[in-house]
Amino acid sequence: MLLARLIGRSSTQRQRGVFKGIEQARERIDDDPSAPLSLGELAAIASVSQFQLVRGFSKEIGLTPHAYLVQRRLQRARRLIGEGAALADAAQASGFADQSHMTRLFVRAYGMSPGLYAAAMS
Repeated sequence: MLLARLIGRSSTQRQRGVFKGIEQARERIDDDPSAPLSLGELAAIASVSQFQLVRGFSKEIGLTPHAYLVQRRLQRARRLIGEGAALADAAQASGFADQSHMTRLFVRAYGMSPGLYAAAMS
């Protein structure tokens, strides 16, 4: 009985530690989604393996780290475009490789091109 409690307790403590690491990785993405960031770097921040990061991030956040990063970049691009930024400038400031990369993902996420979105916002 005592052994089962100790095993359960250490497992719970480990889960809390993993969750805290996942939160730190999420916060790192939120701090600057435009910065280049690898899965290895996020795993190091979270103090877990890359596999544990992807699995834990998906479980806690509902998205993989990459999908979450892309979502945050798209949100930033949408905000910049809404504020009147040129599309190429919004793509660069949001961390996309180029405007066409942003456009493909923007259309997939929002159902309209960034140009149409910009026109609707002006």
